[in-house]
Amino acid sequence: MVYADSNVIERCKKIIKDELLKKNKNLNNISLDKITIEIMNISYSKGGDYSEDIIRSFAMVYIDEFL
Repeated sequence: MVYADSNVIERCKKIIKDELLKKNKNLNNISLDKITIEIMNISYSKGGDYSEDIIRSFAMVYIDEFL
């Protein structure tokens, strides 16, 4: 992940956790950390940033497709 500090990662993790809870899915912290990094990497590789809207949209698709 480029240009991501611990504050950005924690913000993204919260967004992803919120989306997981909407789908009645609960993950332990280790799994949540891994998924957060993966979603952030997907966003970056697709030319997106780490804004709330972008992370939320990638998280929704990721959760629907892979969890």
